Amino acid sequence: MELRVFEPCGVDLDQSKAQHATRLDDLNGKTIGEISNRLWESDLIFPLIRSILKERYPDIKFVTFDEFPNGADAIMDNEEIGDFALAKGVDAVIGASAA
Repeated sequence: MELRVFEPCGVDLDQSKAQHATRLDDLNGKTIGEISNRLWESDLIFPLIRSILKERYPDIKFVTFDEFPNGADAIMDNEEIGDFALAKGVDAVIGASAA
């Protein structure tokens, strides 16, 4: 099977330039950042996600969406979010968006 991924504007993506983080084996003891565009009820969804993950991984920690730059204007094309996450000691990020 061949799978081709297209950029929404119709331009082929160069997969050789894609950088993917290594998948975490376990979330216990990890710090998870939350990034939101704030377009739809992130104040309800993130606490729910936190509680579900806390049940599964009791030692998980969070840097909540209100501690991160948030809102569509603050996160769109913001190349400093990665540096912010690194400074906060984040191991992984949950990105939530809605329209």
